[in-house]
This record gives sequence, C-alpha cells and structure tokens, in this order.
Amino acid sequence: MPSRRSRSARSNRRVAVLLAVATLALFLLGEALLIAHSDSGQIALGHVPGLGDHNRITQIVSKHLRRGLAALHVPDDSLRMGVAAKGRTHVVWRIGLPPEASLLRTNYVLSRSVEQHGARVLSGRERAGEDGETIVALTVGLPGHPTHEVELVRRRYQEGEEPPRNSLLAVVLYGFGEDEQLATDFMAIKAPFAVALAPGGKTNASLFKAAHERRREIVLQLPLEPINYPQVNPGPGTLLVTMPPSRIAGLTRKYIHQAKPLVAVSNLMGSLATQDIAVMTAVFRELRGAGLPFVHVAPAAGAVCKDLAADLGVAYNEPAAMIDAEARQASPAALDKRWSQILEEAAGREKMVVWVRATPLTLRWLEPALRRRMPDGVHIAGPSFVIRRPLVL
Repeated sequence: MPSRRSRSARSNRRVAVLLAVATLALFLLGEALLIAHSDSGQIALGHVPGLGDHNRITQIVSKHLRRGLAALHVPDDSLRMGVAAKGRTHVVWRIGLPPEASLLRTNYVLSRSVEQHGARVLSGRERAGEDGETIVALTVGLPGHPTHEVELVRRRYQEGEEPPRNSLLAVVLYGFGEDEQLATDFMAIKAPFAVALAPGGKTNASLFKAAHERRREIVLQLPLEPINYPQVNPGPGTLLVTMPPSRIAGLTRKYIHQAKPLVAVSNLMGSLATQDIAVMTAVFRELRGAGLPFVHVAPAAGAVCKDLAADLGVAYNEPAAMIDAEARQASPAALDKRWSQILEEAAGREKMVVWVRATPLTLRWLEPALRRRMPDGVHIAGPSFVIRRPLVL
C-alpha cells in the first residue's frame, strides 16, 4: 500500500501542474486579447470572414491612407469625405489633386502605405470627369471586406497654365549573391527600391521571403548560360543551351512560381543563351503566359531577345543606367557623382530604371541618396510603374 505521504506528494504535483497550465492559459488568453485589440490584430482578424470590427478596421485603414497623403504633401483641405449610399464600402474619400500631380505616384504611395500594414487596393479604374478632370477610383480594404472608395481627382490645366514635366525613376538593387546578411540589411532600409534576386541558391527561399515581407517589388534574375560556362557561372539552376525547350520552359515556370509575386524577369548573365532562339523562345513563351515583361541587362552583341520578344508579344526593357564600378569604391564620391548625373538625366525623361549593385558601400549610401531632395518633377517609384508591361487585350 502506498504511504499517505507519497499520495499527498503526487496530489501536490498534480495541483502544481494544473496551476501552471492555468497560468499559461491565462497568459496566452491575455496576449491573444492584446493582439486582437491591436491594429495588426484587427487587420488579421478582418481577413477571416465574419471576424474583426468593421468600424475599427475602417479607422485603421483611414489612418494609413492619411499617412500616405501626408507623404505626398496633399493638403488636408483637398480631402472630402462622405458615406457610401449603398454597398459594403462605408467611406468615400474624394481627393483633389493639382493638374501637375502624378496619378501613378499617388496611387503607388497610397497603395504602399496601406499594404505595409495588411490592407490593400482591391481594384482601380480610371475615367474622365464632366469638366475634363481625370478621376482614378480605388477600392481599398481587405479581400471581401472593402472599407474605402477613394477617388483621386486631378483637375485639368486651365488656359495659360504650363504643365511641368513629371519623371518616374525606379531603383533596382542587384548582386546579392549568397550574402544573406547583406540582403537582409538592405531590406530593412526605409527607402523605396526594388530588388533583383536569383533562384536556386542556398539562401534563395529566405531572400525571397524577406523581400516579400518587406513589400519589396521583385525582379526575378533568370540564370542563363554565358559564354565560357562553367568557368563563368551564374550559379545553380542555370538554363543551358543544351537543354530541350521543354526542360527550359519547365524550369522557367518553376522559378516564376517560387518567386512570385514578381514585376518582371531579367537575365542573370546569359551572353550565350540570349543568342539562342530556341532557348529564348521557350523562356519568352512562359513570360507571355505569366504576363511578365523581360528586362535585358547588358545585352550581348548577338542577342536575339529584342526582336524575338516583339514577335512573341513580350514587353522588352533595358535598364537606362547601371551603377556598378562606383559601388565598389572605398568612398562614396564616385557614387554621388554618378547619382547626380542620373538625376539630371531623369529630369528630362518620362521614365527611367536604374540598376544599382548591392555592396557594403551602397548599403551606407542608398537611404540618404533616395531621401535627398529630388529635382523638380522627379519622383522615385517602383519598377511596376516604370517598365513597359505586356499589352492586355
């Protein structure tokens, strides 16, 4: 027979375990309640049908839309608010913009402002107003749970007004290789730029994941066989000219699926493959099916890509400028000089994409460079607003 002392000890242990479980349960319940009442918690709940406080979610989205308007320097008296007469969207915002305002940039900044906090622009459409103004109507909120109908109203120029030039400049960081820490440090910079990333490496999944979490636009760098391969090698998973077209198409499709959402696909090396019609036909057919443009970096003299893309209905692009050697210097003097030249050039163009090599020097230089005052009319935007995209019929 067990002794009374041993039975008492077991009973005390059971009580202690129950108390510990109850304490943990109360702690987790408290944490869950705190999260549920936070902005991020409400947005997360709002993604589940029937959950979340609609009024609270509307207030949260309003807050981030206002921050976007503040970043655009839109004055408070340019905003008119109302309530939808019907439908699930409760709030209607009408935002007046001057004739020189860029609707693309306004749309981009507002979209980024809400997307960084879990909401999104659900739809958008453009129309002409009765007095010649241009109106862009955006539905904003959560999937299946719209909260705002935002109308961007850009008035037309009056007689005698001279329209200023607006130029969009996109910056794409490339050359991370396998340096996961360098890529992570770049992703944390609070400045607008996109990243070009290659598939197949050991750090592939984590780099794409970090870029998506930071809401970075991504250009997929498709590793293509260069001349003198494998001495010159873009890395694992390279598409070779000796591969059958079905294999090339399958790998291209796989890389796109693993990396999406994407804004474009570019070549990583490929001085040999981009001269091969069979290889590029297989690649371009996949891009056409995915609705993705092609960005040709440093085209080889005999490349077939430009004409072939036109034949196959793929939007073809080339970077307007590359910053490479300047990013490898010991001091930022060459970077600053090249950047000043690019800004001067951008002021005379409608759109421009610049590729900048990622180095420790660039890491220190980039954020101040992107946040300094731009020439009049020059605006930093994502490549999705700058590169040529496929024509949708």
